Amino acid sequence: MGYSHCSYSSDIVFGQTQVSALDWVMTNVLPAQAGLEVTNVFYRYTAVKDPATGMIVYVQNKDTSGSGYIFRSVDDWTGLPGNTIVKSIPLNLPLGSRFGAGSIEVEGDGYVEDPTVIYSYRFDPCFNPQVSSDCEGFVPEIPDIPDVTDPLDEDYVQNELDRKAVMRSDEDEEEEREGVIEGSDEDLEKDLLEQRLGIAMDSSLAATDNATTAALQAMNLFPSSYTEQLTSPEYKTTAVIPDNGTLVNSLVQQSRGRRLNYAQDKLHKELVRSQFER
Repeated sequence: MGYSHCSYSSDIVFGQTQVSALDWVMTNVLPAQAGLEVTNVFYRYTAVKDPATGMIVYVQNKDTSGSGYIFRSVDDWTGLPGNTIVKSIPLNLPLGSRFGAGSIEVEGDGYVEDPTVIYSYRFDPCFNPQVSSDCEGFVPEIPDIPDVTDPLDEDYVQNELDRKAVMRSDEDEEEEREGVIEGSDEDLEKDLLEQRLGIAMDSSLAATDNATTAALQAMNLFPSSYTEQLTSPEYKTTAVIPDNGTLVNSLVQQSRGRRLNYAQDKLHKELVRSQFER
């Protein structure tokens, strides 16, 4: 059975832990603190023996880093009567993690009563600065960002997309070909229909014109010269305008008048410009 307590001084934590047994496991005694150091071992027990007999007592801890002991104290009771012994042994700050199974062993005649072992220790809470953001040297951990796989990059997905794209392309080409064929047939039918309508329209107009002409001729509304053919397409008659000199004189006077008006207008503009240039 054991118990422990600790106190704080500056940044270093000091503590003690106690065990009262002939053997013990250190994982149940020392705190599981990184960088913990054992500073002192204190023990006490009562030896029960005959003064005439030999007896040696070992208080010890095995070394977890190899064979042997990290701590061992030897008490030789040979030729001595039984008694209570108290010892305090300072240590050279070994790490607590090296303290393995502890025990009090007796060699010879006799036994031990009321054993008590006390371990004094110390540790720095920031021995590993990553344990707290308050520790000097703490570096925030950057979480690992998992690689995100795009499902479209999967081979089977990409193959399926390619297959559907090819199918759509084939369907579009087929629809385009069908549209061209249907459009060609429709255009051909349209042209034929227009030709037929044109012929029918021309025939209808011609028949209407002929009927109208026949009706007008029956009513004698047009003179005979309207329908008679000229003997020659050449018209030899010359148009002559009789003039006794009046028309020519009038044209000459109009030409002189225009020249006079132009000269007056030019003189007026020059007089106005000379006024502004002074």
